[in-house]
Amino acid sequence: MNIVDRYLARAVISGSMLAFLVLLSLAGFFTFIDQLGDLKGDYTALKALEYVVYLLPRKGYELFHTSILLGTLLSLGSMSSNSELTVIRSAGVSISRISWAVMKAGIVLMIFGVLLGEVVAPQSEQRAQKLKAAALTGSTSLHKGKGIWSRNNRDFIQIGQVFTDARLTDVTIFQFDDEHSMSRTVKAASARYENEKWLLYDVTETKFNKNSFIQKKHEQLSWEGLLQPEMLDTLSVKVQNLSMLSLYRLRQSQQNASTYELAFWMKVIKPFSVMIMLLIALPFVFGSMRSSSVGQRLLIGVLLGLGFHMFNQALNHIGIGFGLNAIISAILPSVLFALAGLYALRRIF
Repeated sequence: MNIVDRYLARAVISGSMLAFLVLLSLAGFFTFIDQLGDLKGDYTALKALEYVVYLLPRKGYELFHTSILLGTLLSLGSMSSNSELTVIRSAGVSISRISWAVMKAGIVLMIFGVLLGEVVAPQSEQRAQKLKAAALTGSTSLHKGKGIWSRNNRDFIQIGQVFTDARLTDVTIFQFDDEHSMSRTVKAASARYENEKWLLYDVTETKFNKNSFIQKKHEQLSWEGLLQPEMLDTLSVKVQNLSMLSLYRLRQSQQNASTYELAFWMKVIKPFSVMIMLLIALPFVFGSMRSSSVGQRLLIGVLLGLGFHMFNQALNHIGIGFGLNAIISAILPSVLFALAGLYALRRIF
């Protein structure tokens, strides 16, 4: 990478990260204001602030691609307005070479986005949900072990994940007798709240005697007192906020398999949206916006970012509604925007 490539890459990365930090700060502020309406009991303003801090990685991942678009428009647009790009081109550097240097910067940003969305955000959001539930209800403890722990009389309950459709996964119930000895364990692959009771699916029940145990399998088993229904909204995690690995495992489920399949492929495609944002930004930098003001670039960047997000979400779910393959539904919006960006960029060459 020569001096020009490094200079362009530094401008794109620094501009994108600055836009990212500004948008993330605004998102965090408004989320904190929204949480003030939920203050009660142990859920104080300090706890709400801690909750928001844990949510920031997920908020940042949602805003990351718009930040790339805004940052690139502002940084390269400023270079274009100051005739820096004109000087670079006068030195014999073609538009295609400049575009390639910008794309190499996009690879660095894409790696950062993947780490943020797949490693940091899922774990921090689970921590946030547990923290808020513990503060609001006092019935869920924040153990260092896997999942969520709850207690109901002599039952100790471990839950892997809570979803917005009133469904749980990886449920284990430990029952103890009057002498504080374990009398029974119930393990279920999933559970769903229906008709004011919990239904456990794919259940393995083990009863313990003094010198032996009896194990039974159940396709379905009803259970009361598994988790308070009012806690579902607090503890639930949206499917699209899960990691790629979690979605890969869950898409094997027979229940709502299309939802997990679509969410998984959307996760696979999303990192490449960084490159698409750069492709969309470049024609404006070299085209009609090269002499525009900062306000105009900001407006165009916000409109394009929102347009891409809305178009992406709409086509994804319309495709599922019409029975399209999940891979096609996930990849089609990105492909269309990429082709539009390439076409606009080719007209400038």
